[in-house]
Amino acid sequence: MRTLLHPLFLTCLSLFCLNQALEQAQVYIWPLHTHLDDLLCLPVTLRIVLAVQRAYFRNPRMVLPVRHIVFAVAAFSVCFELLFPLYKTLYTADALDVLAYMLGALIFYIYLNKPLDRPAAAAEG
Repeated sequence: MRTLLHPLFLTCLSLFCLNQALEQAQVYIWPLHTHLDDLLCLPVTLRIVLAVQRAYFRNPRMVLPVRHIVFAVAAFSVCFELLFPLYKTLYTADALDVLAYMLGALIFYIYLNKPLDRPAAAAEG
């Protein structure tokens, strides 16, 4: 699963986990507390989706189509910024979070949605 060993993906995942650990310890640093998870969620989520698809289709050169990335931004935005705040007080709607989703998707598209450098064994991805 070379797809999951990309340095930027590992950095995003590490920052996400660190931010969650800080929040669990009740350490809140603005703007990390309010927007970092939203910025990192799509690069992490979409890279994992890409890894699963590469493994399933045995195609290390596969990339996600732009329409899938746009759909992910729309789905996260509608769910977390529109629907969930209507039903749970834990969630708050924030337009800046939508911008963070978009920026995270752009980071994924530019840096993480690339074919693997060299063709590898069929099971790799």
